[in-house]
Amino acid sequence: MRTFLAAPPVSAFAMVMGLSGLSLAWTKFSHITQLSYAQDFALAFGALAALVFVVLALGLIRKQIQQPEKLAEEWSHPVKSSFFGAISVGVCLLSAVIFSYSPMVAEYIWLFGASLHLIAMLAVLNAWVHRESLQPSHACPVWFIPAVGNVVIPLGGVKLGYIEISWFFFGVGLIFWLVLLSLVMYRLMFVQPPLPDRLKPTMAIFLAPPTVAFSSWLALTSQTGDQPLDSTGHLLIAIGFFFAFFLLTQFRKFAKLPFFMSWWAYSFPSASFTIAAFNYAQFSPAAIYVAYASIIFTTLLISGLFVRTLMAIKMKDPHWVD
Repeated sequence: MRTFLAAPPVSAFAMVMGLSGLSLAWTKFSHITQLSYAQDFALAFGALAALVFVVLALGLIRKQIQQPEKLAEEWSHPVKSSFFGAISVGVCLLSAVIFSYSPMVAEYIWLFGASLHLIAMLAVLNAWVHRESLQPSHACPVWFIPAVGNVVIPLGGVKLGYIEISWFFFGVGLIFWLVLLSLVMYRLMFVQPPLPDRLKPTMAIFLAPPTVAFSSWLALTSQTGDQPLDSTGHLLIAIGFFFAFFLLTQFRKFAKLPFFMSWWAYSFPSASFTIAAFNYAQFSPAAIYVAYASIIFTTLLISGLFVRTLMAIKMKDPHWVD
């Protein structure tokens, strides 16, 4: 475990996204049900997300100092480089988590995270455009993280009053979602060989863009259920439900895969779907039952992933460290 913590893979920051998303889901649940224990769960998962982020950030700094060639290798990799966007997305999600407890601290963290994500997005986009070794077979759902991660920014930005900046990130995220969705679907359908086993769980990321965009759209347009949901909201949540159904058809294939770091790709999309379902229930009350089932599933999923991750680190599982 000490070896891993000294030089964690950058993909490990997907853990922060999943845990933060679960905290936000429990916060949403507590607001709807007014159950005191729900906020306790939100606080516990939020604190765990913050702890994991600090540990991973310190490990990343240490790796840059002691093994800079490994970090450079990850940045040069056509897939792993996209996980650098998970760092800034995780920061912005932590800001949204912290907002319930300290808006002032949340604002500083959000400003840092939004700025960092803009830098990460520009850096990754430049790498995609100018990297001569990039091939169609390199395209995979992981590419959504830096590009479509932009739609995460408004979750905290709107609450903090940064409306125009939130619209900026939201618009960029939607555009790149459409572009990358086309590229990734082309790769999955027409480019051989198929995704390797270690990347197949990343197909769960298809669920994140429309569901996060739906929650951000509601925040940006101040829709709270007092009026019928607008057409864009209907469109986004419908696409989210479609990808949820699609992923359910992949369950047996996913269940046969060995445990990889990429299993954490299940976490944040599940949490974002849960939050979107709670938000959608404001307009369609029947969706509340979907939200209740989803928060139970997501809590069990992420808790299981966290325990399994600790076991993999302790056993030095070679499937997990990459």
